[in-house]
Amino acid sequence: MIRTLTNRSFRKNKGRNMVAVLAIILTSMMFTTLFTMAQSIGQNMTQMYLRQSGTTAHTSTKKITDAQIKQLASHPDVACYGTSIIAGIAENARLAGRQLEIRYGSDQYAKDAFAYPTTGAMPAKQDEIALDTFILERLNIPLELGQPVTLEWRPNINAPQITSSTFTLCGWWEGNQSSYASMAWVSEAFVRGACNNAPKPQDNQILGQRMMGITFSDDKNIAQKTKQMLMDCGLTDLEFEPNLAYSTEVQYSIFAENLPMYGGMLLVFIAGYFIIYNVFQISVAADILFYGKLKTLGTTTRQIKKIVYGHGNRLCAIGIPVGLAVGYFWGVVLVPFLLPTMETELTISVNPVIFIGAALFSYVTVLISCMLPARLAGKVSPIEALRYTDADSTARAFRKSKQQKRTKNGAFLPKMAWGNLWRSRKRTVMVLCSLTLGLVLMSFLVPYKCKR
Repeated sequence: MIRTLTNRSFRKNKGRNMVAVLAIILTSMMFTTLFTMAQSIGQNMTQMYLRQSGTTAHTSTKKITDAQIKQLASHPDVACYGTSIIAGIAENARLAGRQLEIRYGSDQYAKDAFAYPTTGAMPAKQDEIALDTFILERLNIPLELGQPVTLEWRPNINAPQITSSTFTLCGWWEGNQSSYASMAWVSEAFVRGACNNAPKPQDNQILGQRMMGITFSDDKNIAQKTKQMLMDCGLTDLEFEPNLAYSTEVQYSIFAENLPMYGGMLLVFIAGYFIIYNVFQISVAADILFYGKLKTLGTTTRQIKKIVYGHGNRLCAIGIPVGLAVGYFWGVVLVPFLLPTMETELTISVNPVIFIGAALFSYVTVLISCMLPARLAGKVSPIEALRYTDADSTARAFRKSKQQKRTKNGAFLPKMAWGNLWRSRKRTVMVLCSLTLGLVLMSFLVPYKCKR
Protein backbone atom coordinates (compact mmCIF):
# COMPACT_ATOMS: atom_id res chain seq x y z
CA MET A 1 0.00 0.00 0.00
CA ILE A 2 2.76 2.43 0.94
CA ARG A 3 4.61 1.57 -2.28
CA THR A 4 1.46 2.24 -4.31
CA LEU A 5 0.88 5.61 -2.60
CA THR A 6 4.53 6.53 -3.16
CA ASN A 7 4.40 5.67 -6.88
CA ARG A 8 1.14 7.55 -7.48
CA SER A 9 2.15 10.67 -5.56
CA PHE A 10 5.53 10.60 -7.33
CA ARG A 11 3.93 10.52 -10.78
CA LYS A 12 1.50 13.29 -9.83
CA ASN A 13 4.22 15.93 -9.20
CA LYS A 14 6.17 15.78 -12.45
CA GLY A 15 7.22 19.43 -12.39
CA ARG A 16 8.70 19.32 -8.90
CA ASN A 17 10.30 15.97 -9.68
CA MET A 18 12.08 17.50 -12.66
CA VAL A 19 13.50 20.27 -10.50
CA ALA A 20 14.62 17.76 -7.87
CA VAL A 21 16.22 15.51 -10.50
CA LEU A 22 18.14 18.48 -11.91
CA ALA A 23 19.37 19.36 -8.41
CA ILE A 24 20.50 15.75 -7.82
CA ILE A 25 22.18 15.63 -11.25
CA LEU A 26 24.04 18.84 -10.45
CA THR A 27 25.16 17.57 -7.06
CA SER A 28 26.19 14.16 -8.39
CA MET A 29 27.95 15.77 -11.35
CA MET A 30 30.04 18.04 -9.11
CA PHE A 31 30.95 15.18 -6.78
CA THR A 32 32.01 13.02 -9.75
CA THR A 33 34.04 15.83 -11.30
CA LEU A 34 35.89 16.49 -8.04
CA PHE A 35 36.50 12.79 -7.43
CA THR A 36 37.83 12.41 -10.99
CA MET A 37 40.16 15.39 -10.62
CA ALA A 38 41.39 14.26 -7.20
CA GLN A 39 42.08 10.69 -8.35
CA SER A 40 43.68 11.84 -11.61
CA ILE A 41 45.90 14.41 -9.91
CA GLY A 42 47.05 11.84 -7.38
CA GLN A 43 47.70 9.25 -10.08
CA ASN A 44 49.67 11.66 -12.29
CA MET A 45 51.71 13.01 -9.40
CA THR A 46 52.55 9.47 -8.32
CA GLN A 47 53.70 8.72 -11.86
CA MET A 48 55.81 11.88 -11.84
CA TYR A 49 57.59 10.88 -8.62
CA LEU A 50 58.06 7.33 -9.91
CA ARG A 51 59.61 8.63 -13.13
CA GLN A 52 61.92 10.85 -11.12
CA SER A 53 63.04 7.85 -9.08
CA GLY A 54 63.53 5.89 -12.32
CA THR A 55 61.55 2.78 -11.42
CA THR A 56 58.20 1.55 -10.15
CA ALA A 57 59.81 -1.29 -8.17
CA HIS A 58 59.21 -1.06 -4.43
CA THR A 59 62.83 -1.74 -3.49
CA SER A 60 66.05 -2.27 -5.42
CA THR A 61 69.76 -3.00 -5.05
CA LYS A 62 72.74 -2.09 -7.22
CA LYS A 63 75.09 -4.88 -6.18
CA ILE A 64 73.98 -8.50 -6.19
CA THR A 65 75.05 -11.84 -7.60
CA ASP A 66 73.15 -14.26 -9.83
CA ALA A 67 72.88 -16.79 -7.00
CA GLN A 68 71.41 -14.16 -4.65
CA ILE A 69 68.94 -13.06 -7.33
CA LYS A 70 67.72 -16.62 -7.71
CA GLN A 71 67.39 -16.98 -3.95
CA LEU A 72 65.40 -13.79 -3.47
CA ALA A 73 63.17 -14.44 -6.49
CA SER A 74 61.80 -17.56 -4.80
CA HIS A 75 60.66 -15.70 -1.68
CA PRO A 76 56.84 -15.81 -1.26
CA ASP A 77 56.56 -12.04 -0.63
CA VAL A 78 58.04 -11.19 -4.05
CA ALA A 79 55.21 -10.53 -6.52
CA CYS A 80 57.56 -9.81 -9.45
CA TYR A 81 61.14 -8.78 -10.01
CA GLY A 82 63.44 -7.45 -12.70
CA THR A 83 67.19 -7.79 -13.23
CA SER A 84 69.81 -5.83 -15.13
CA ILE A 85 73.53 -6.13 -15.96
CA ILE A 86 75.56 -3.01 -16.74
CA ALA A 87 78.08 -2.98 -19.57
CA GLY A 88 79.17 0.64 -19.49
CA ILE A 89 78.34 4.27 -20.21
CA ALA A 90 78.29 5.68 -23.74
CA GLU A 91 80.77 8.47 -24.47
CA ASN A 92 79.65 9.71 -27.88
CA ALA A 93 80.25 13.41 -28.36
CA ARG A 94 76.62 13.94 -29.41
CA LEU A 95 75.46 12.61 -26.02
CA ALA A 96 77.23 15.28 -23.97
CA GLY A 97 75.03 16.29 -21.03
CA ARG A 98 72.90 13.15 -21.13
CA GLN A 99 74.05 9.91 -19.52
CA LEU A 100 73.38 6.78 -21.54
CA GLU A 101 73.84 3.48 -19.72
CA ILE A 102 74.54 0.43 -21.86
CA ARG A 103 73.02 -2.56 -20.12
CA TYR A 104 71.01 -5.74 -20.38
CA GLY A 105 67.59 -5.68 -18.75
CA SER A 106 64.81 -8.20 -18.33
CA ASP A 107 61.38 -7.28 -19.65
CA GLN A 108 60.11 -6.58 -16.13
CA TYR A 109 63.09 -4.39 -15.30
CA ALA A 110 62.55 -2.37 -18.49
CA LYS A 111 58.83 -1.95 -17.75
CA ASP A 112 59.59 -0.86 -14.19
CA ALA A 113 62.10 1.70 -15.52
CA PHE A 114 59.58 3.24 -17.98
CA ALA A 115 61.91 2.06 -20.75
CA TYR A 116 60.08 -0.78 -22.43
CA PRO A 117 59.88 -0.45 -26.23
CA THR A 118 56.52 0.73 -27.52
CA THR A 119 57.71 0.11 -31.08
CA GLY A 120 59.70 -3.01 -31.85
CA ALA A 121 60.95 -5.28 -29.07
CA MET A 122 63.70 -5.81 -26.51
CA PRO A 123 67.06 -7.02 -27.94
CA ALA A 124 67.30 -10.76 -28.52
CA LYS A 125 70.32 -11.02 -30.82
CA GLN A 126 73.84 -10.01 -29.83
CA ASP A 127 73.99 -7.03 -32.20
CA GLU A 128 70.55 -5.56 -31.40
CA ILE A 129 69.84 -2.46 -29.31
CA ALA A 130 66.77 -0.52 -28.09
CA LEU A 131 66.90 3.22 -27.30
CA ASP A 132 64.56 6.05 -26.37
CA THR A 133 63.56 8.86 -28.71
CA PHE A 134 65.78 11.47 -26.97
CA ILE A 135 68.93 9.49 -27.65
CA LEU A 136 67.93 8.67 -31.21
CA GLU A 137 67.31 12.36 -31.85
CA ARG A 138 70.72 13.32 -30.46
CA LEU A 139 72.44 10.65 -32.53
CA ASN A 140 70.48 11.85 -35.58
CA ILE A 141 69.07 8.38 -36.19
CA PRO A 142 65.62 8.16 -37.84
CA LEU A 143 62.85 6.25 -36.08
CA GLU A 144 63.09 3.18 -38.28
CA LEU A 145 63.74 -0.38 -37.21
CA GLY A 146 66.97 -1.82 -38.58
CA GLN A 147 68.92 1.47 -38.47
CA PRO A 148 72.63 1.11 -37.51
CA VAL A 149 73.61 2.58 -34.13
CA THR A 150 77.27 3.11 -33.20
CA LEU A 151 78.16 3.70 -29.56
CA GLU A 152 81.55 4.48 -28.05
CA TRP A 153 82.03 3.15 -24.55
CA ARG A 154 84.72 2.17 -22.08
CA PRO A 155 84.65 -1.45 -20.74
CA ASN A 156 87.28 -0.59 -18.14
CA ILE A 157 86.72 2.80 -16.55
CA ASN A 158 90.32 2.82 -15.25
CA ALA A 159 91.77 2.37 -18.74
CA PRO A 160 91.87 4.98 -21.53
CA GLN A 161 90.83 2.56 -24.27
CA ILE A 162 87.43 3.26 -25.79
CA THR A 163 85.50 0.52 -27.58
CA SER A 164 83.23 1.23 -30.53
CA SER A 165 80.28 -1.12 -31.06
CA THR A 166 77.73 -1.05 -33.85
CA PHE A 167 74.23 -2.33 -33.25
CA THR A 168 70.95 -2.67 -35.13
CA LEU A 169 67.98 -0.72 -33.80
CA CYS A 170 65.27 -3.18 -32.76
CA GLY A 171 62.95 -0.95 -30.71
CA TRP A 172 62.35 2.43 -29.12
CA TRP A 173 60.09 4.26 -26.65
CA GLU A 174 59.32 7.84 -25.65
CA GLY A 175 62.13 9.35 -23.60
CA ASN A 176 61.69 10.11 -19.91
CA GLN A 177 62.77 13.70 -19.23
CA SER A 178 62.33 13.27 -15.48
CA SER A 179 65.03 10.59 -15.28
CA TYR A 180 68.70 11.55 -14.91
CA ALA A 181 69.84 8.89 -17.41
CA SER A 182 68.66 7.00 -20.48
CA MET A 183 68.93 3.27 -21.08
CA ALA A 184 70.49 1.52 -24.05
CA TRP A 185 69.18 -2.03 -23.87
CA VAL A 186 71.45 -4.66 -25.39
CA SER A 187 71.19 -8.44 -25.35
CA GLU A 188 72.32 -10.58 -22.42
CA ALA A 189 74.70 -12.38 -24.74
CA PHE A 190 76.48 -9.11 -25.60
CA VAL A 191 76.90 -8.09 -21.95
CA ARG A 192 78.11 -11.47 -20.77
CA GLY A 193 80.53 -11.62 -23.69
CA ALA A 194 81.90 -8.22 -22.74
CA CYS A 195 82.25 -9.32 -19.12
CA ASN A 196 84.23 -12.44 -20.09
CA ASN A 197 86.64 -10.38 -22.18
CA ALA A 198 87.13 -7.72 -19.52
CA PRO A 199 89.75 -7.78 -16.78
CA LYS A 200 88.83 -9.13 -13.35
CA PRO A 201 86.08 -6.90 -11.85
CA GLN A 202 87.10 -4.52 -9.11
CA ASP A 203 85.07 -2.53 -6.61
CA ASN A 204 85.14 0.59 -8.78
CA GLN A 205 84.19 -1.21 -11.98
CA ILE A 206 80.65 -1.09 -13.39
CA LEU A 207 81.06 -3.69 -16.14
CA GLY A 208 79.16 -6.80 -15.05
CA GLN A 209 77.46 -5.10 -12.11
CA ARG A 210 74.10 -6.77 -11.38
CA MET A 211 70.99 -4.89 -10.27
CA MET A 212 67.63 -6.13 -9.07
CA GLY A 213 64.26 -4.46 -8.52
CA ILE A 214 61.58 -6.17 -6.41
CA THR A 215 57.86 -5.44 -6.28
CA PHE A 216 55.68 -6.73 -3.43
CA SER A 217 51.95 -7.35 -3.49
CA ASP A 218 51.33 -3.81 -2.15
CA ASP A 219 53.32 -0.71 -1.22
CA LYS A 220 52.64 -0.85 2.53
CA ASN A 221 55.60 -1.18 4.94
CA ILE A 222 58.16 -1.65 2.17
CA ALA A 223 61.17 -1.28 4.46
CA GLN A 224 59.87 -3.89 6.92
CA LYS A 225 59.00 -6.34 4.13
CA THR A 226 62.46 -5.92 2.62
CA LYS A 227 64.16 -6.50 5.95
CA GLN A 228 62.09 -9.62 6.66
CA MET A 229 62.75 -10.98 3.16
CA LEU A 230 66.53 -10.56 3.57
CA MET A 231 66.40 -12.21 6.99
CA ASP A 232 64.41 -15.18 5.67
CA CYS A 233 66.93 -15.66 2.84
CA GLY A 234 69.96 -15.13 5.09
CA LEU A 235 71.17 -12.19 3.00
CA THR A 236 71.21 -9.43 5.58
CA ASP A 237 74.50 -8.09 4.17
CA LEU A 238 72.74 -6.94 0.98
CA GLU A 239 71.71 -3.27 0.78
CA PHE A 240 68.25 -2.62 -0.64
CA GLU A 241 66.88 0.90 -0.99
CA PRO A 242 63.10 1.45 -0.78
CA ASN A 243 61.61 3.56 -3.55
CA LEU A 244 61.20 7.10 -2.19
CA ALA A 245 58.15 7.63 -4.38
CA TYR A 246 56.23 5.37 -1.98
CA SER A 247 57.44 7.17 1.15
CA THR A 248 55.11 8.84 3.63
CA GLU A 249 56.45 12.29 2.76
CA VAL A 250 55.62 11.90 -0.92
CA GLN A 251 52.15 10.55 -0.17
CA TYR A 252 51.54 13.50 2.16
CA SER A 253 52.63 15.87 -0.61
CA ILE A 254 50.13 14.28 -2.99
CA PHE A 255 47.42 14.54 -0.32
CA ALA A 256 48.23 18.24 0.17
CA GLU A 257 47.84 18.84 -3.57
CA ASN A 258 44.35 17.36 -3.39
CA LEU A 259 43.19 19.41 -0.41
CA PRO A 260 41.32 21.91 -2.63
CA MET A 261 39.37 18.99 -4.10
CA TYR A 262 38.40 17.73 -0.65
CA GLY A 263 37.40 21.24 0.36
CA GLY A 264 35.36 21.48 -2.83
CA MET A 265 33.58 18.23 -1.95
CA LEU A 266 32.57 19.71 1.40
CA LEU A 267 31.18 22.81 -0.31
CA VAL A 268 29.32 20.66 -2.84
CA PHE A 269 27.81 18.65 0.00
CA ILE A 270 26.58 21.81 1.77
CA ALA A 271 25.33 23.47 -1.42
CA GLY A 272 23.63 20.26 -2.58
CA TYR A 273 22.00 19.90 0.82
CA PHE A 274 20.53 23.40 0.68
CA ILE A 275 19.23 23.01 -2.87
CA ILE A 276 17.71 19.53 -2.43
CA TYR A 277 16.34 20.40 1.02
CA ASN A 278 14.53 23.41 -0.43
CA VAL A 279 13.00 21.28 -3.18
CA PHE A 280 11.70 18.67 -0.72
CA GLN A 281 10.58 21.35 1.73
CA ILE A 282 8.48 23.00 -0.96
CA SER A 283 7.15 19.62 -2.06
CA VAL A 284 6.09 18.65 1.46
CA ALA A 285 4.54 22.08 2.07
CA ALA A 286 2.50 21.77 -1.13
CA ASP A 287 1.32 18.25 -0.26
CA ILE A 288 0.79 18.81 3.45
CA LEU A 289 -2.99 18.40 3.08
CA PHE A 290 -2.39 15.05 1.38
CA TYR A 291 -0.27 13.88 4.32
CA GLY A 292 -2.91 15.15 6.76
CA LYS A 293 -5.57 13.05 5.03
CA LEU A 294 -3.30 10.01 5.23
CA LYS A 295 -2.98 10.63 8.97
CA THR A 296 -6.79 10.72 9.23
CA LEU A 297 -6.96 7.34 7.49
CA GLY A 298 -4.59 5.89 10.07
CA THR A 299 -1.21 6.14 8.34
CA THR A 300 1.61 6.18 10.89
CA THR A 301 4.44 8.69 11.07
CA ARG A 302 6.91 6.04 9.98
CA GLN A 303 4.85 5.18 6.90
CA ILE A 304 4.60 8.83 5.84
CA LYS A 305 8.37 9.18 6.22
CA LYS A 306 8.74 6.12 3.97
CA ILE A 307 6.72 7.91 1.31
CA VAL A 308 8.99 10.98 1.42
CA TYR A 309 12.15 8.85 1.39
CA GLY A 310 10.64 6.75 -1.39
CA HIS A 311 10.37 9.91 -3.51
CA GLY A 312 14.03 10.62 -2.76
CA ASN A 313 15.11 7.11 -3.75
CA ARG A 314 13.29 7.32 -7.07
CA LEU A 315 14.79 10.71 -7.82
CA CYS A 316 18.26 9.37 -6.99
CA ALA A 317 17.75 6.40 -9.33
CA ILE A 318 17.17 8.88 -12.15
CA GLY A 319 19.54 11.72 -11.29
CA ILE A 320 22.67 10.03 -9.92
CA PRO A 321 23.54 7.88 -13.01
CA VAL A 322 23.16 10.91 -15.28
CA GLY A 323 25.26 13.02 -12.90
CA LEU A 324 28.00 10.39 -12.81
CA ALA A 325 28.27 10.32 -16.60
CA VAL A 326 28.22 14.11 -17.04
CA GLY A 327 30.57 14.66 -14.08
CA TYR A 328 33.17 12.22 -15.39
CA PHE A 329 33.07 13.96 -18.77
CA TRP A 330 33.79 17.31 -17.13
CA GLY A 331 36.52 15.73 -15.04
CA VAL A 332 38.21 14.48 -18.21
CA VAL A 333 37.97 18.01 -19.66
CA LEU A 334 39.26 19.82 -16.56
CA VAL A 335 42.19 17.61 -15.55
CA PRO A 336 44.50 18.90 -18.36
CA PHE A 337 43.81 22.47 -17.20
CA LEU A 338 44.76 21.63 -13.61
CA LEU A 339 47.99 19.84 -14.65
CA PRO A 340 49.32 21.86 -17.60
CA THR A 341 53.01 21.48 -16.71
CA MET A 342 53.23 17.68 -16.60
CA GLU A 343 56.12 16.50 -18.78
CA THR A 344 54.52 13.16 -19.59
CA GLU A 345 51.18 12.34 -21.14
CA LEU A 346 48.35 12.89 -18.69
CA THR A 347 46.28 9.91 -17.62
CA ILE A 348 42.65 10.19 -16.53
CA SER A 349 41.83 7.89 -13.65
CA VAL A 350 39.07 5.33 -14.14
CA ASN A 351 39.23 4.08 -10.58
CA PRO A 352 35.85 2.63 -9.46
CA VAL A 353 36.27 4.72 -6.29
CA ILE A 354 35.31 7.75 -8.39
CA PHE A 355 31.85 6.47 -9.23
CA ILE A 356 31.23 4.60 -5.98
CA GLY A 357 32.31 7.57 -3.87
CA ALA A 358 30.40 10.15 -5.92
CA ALA A 359 27.23 8.03 -5.94
CA LEU A 360 27.48 7.40 -2.20
CA PHE A 361 28.09 11.06 -1.36
CA SER A 362 25.20 12.14 -3.60
CA TYR A 363 22.82 9.59 -2.08
CA VAL A 364 23.78 10.56 1.48
CA THR A 365 23.24 14.22 0.58
CA VAL A 366 19.72 13.44 -0.65
CA LEU A 367 18.90 11.33 2.42
CA ILE A 368 20.06 14.05 4.81
CA SER A 369 18.14 16.65 2.79
CA CYS A 370 14.96 14.54 3.19
CA MET A 371 15.24 14.21 6.96
CA LEU A 372 13.59 17.49 8.04
CA PRO A 373 10.85 17.48 5.36
CA ALA A 374 10.06 13.84 6.21
CA ARG A 375 9.84 14.71 9.90
CA LEU A 376 7.56 17.65 9.10
CA ALA A 377 5.27 15.47 6.97
CA GLY A 378 5.22 12.71 9.56
CA LYS A 379 4.28 14.78 12.59
CA VAL A 380 1.55 16.93 10.99
CA SER A 381 -1.97 16.38 12.33
CA PRO A 382 -5.14 16.51 10.19
CA ILE A 383 -6.27 19.79 11.81
CA GLU A 384 -2.88 21.46 11.34
CA ALA A 385 -2.76 20.32 7.71
CA LEU A 386 -5.93 22.30 6.93
CA ARG A 387 -4.40 25.63 7.95
CA TYR A 388 -0.69 24.98 7.31
CA THR A 389 1.46 27.31 5.23
CA ASP A 390 5.24 27.20 5.08
CA ALA A 391 5.38 30.82 6.21
CA ASP A 392 3.21 30.44 9.31
CA SER A 393 5.97 31.03 11.86
CA THR A 394 7.25 34.09 10.03
CA ALA A 395 3.75 35.41 9.38
CA ARG A 396 3.00 35.34 13.11
CA ALA A 397 6.07 37.42 13.75
CA PHE A 398 4.91 39.93 11.15
CA ARG A 399 1.43 40.14 12.68
CA LYS A 400 2.87 41.06 16.07
CA SER A 401 4.67 44.09 14.68
CA LYS A 402 2.59 44.98 11.63
CA GLN A 403 1.68 48.61 11.06
CA GLN A 404 -1.01 49.96 8.80
CA LYS A 405 0.27 52.37 6.19
CA ARG A 406 -1.58 54.53 3.76
CA THR A 407 -0.12 55.58 0.44
CA LYS A 408 -1.44 57.95 -2.20
CA ASN A 409 0.09 56.13 -5.15
CA GLY A 410 -0.94 52.62 -4.18
CA ALA A 411 1.32 49.64 -3.59
CA PHE A 412 5.00 49.87 -4.59
CA LEU A 413 5.86 46.63 -6.38
CA PRO A 414 9.56 46.35 -5.35
CA LYS A 415 8.56 46.78 -1.71
CA MET A 416 5.82 44.18 -2.10
CA ALA A 417 8.35 41.79 -3.65
CA TRP A 418 10.79 42.46 -0.81
CA GLY A 419 8.10 41.89 1.80
CA ASN A 420 6.96 38.67 0.12
CA LEU A 421 10.56 37.47 -0.05
CA TRP A 422 10.85 37.60 3.74
CA ARG A 423 7.52 35.94 4.47
CA SER A 424 9.59 32.77 4.87
CA ARG A 425 12.93 33.88 6.20
CA LYS A 426 14.25 30.36 6.59
CA ARG A 427 13.67 29.47 2.96
CA THR A 428 15.11 32.77 1.73
CA VAL A 429 18.25 32.36 3.79
CA MET A 430 18.78 28.80 2.59
CA VAL A 431 18.30 29.78 -1.06
CA LEU A 432 20.80 32.62 -0.66
CA CYS A 433 23.25 30.23 0.97
CA SER A 434 22.93 27.69 -1.85
CA LEU A 435 23.50 30.42 -4.47
CA THR A 436 26.43 31.90 -2.56
CA LEU A 437 28.11 28.52 -2.05
CA GLY A 438 28.17 28.00 -5.81
CA LEU A 439 30.22 31.19 -6.19
CA VAL A 440 32.40 30.21 -3.25
CA LEU A 441 33.09 26.84 -4.89
CA MET A 442 34.16 28.51 -8.13
CA SER A 443 36.33 30.99 -6.22
CA PHE A 444 37.88 28.06 -4.36
CA LEU A 445 38.89 26.07 -7.44
CA VAL A 446 39.79 28.77 -9.99
CA PRO A 447 42.78 30.13 -7.99
CA TYR A 448 43.99 26.54 -7.55
CA LYS A 449 43.95 26.08 -11.32
CA CYS A 450 45.68 29.43 -11.92
CA LYS A 451 48.34 28.61 -9.32
CA ARG A 452 49.28 25.46 -11.17
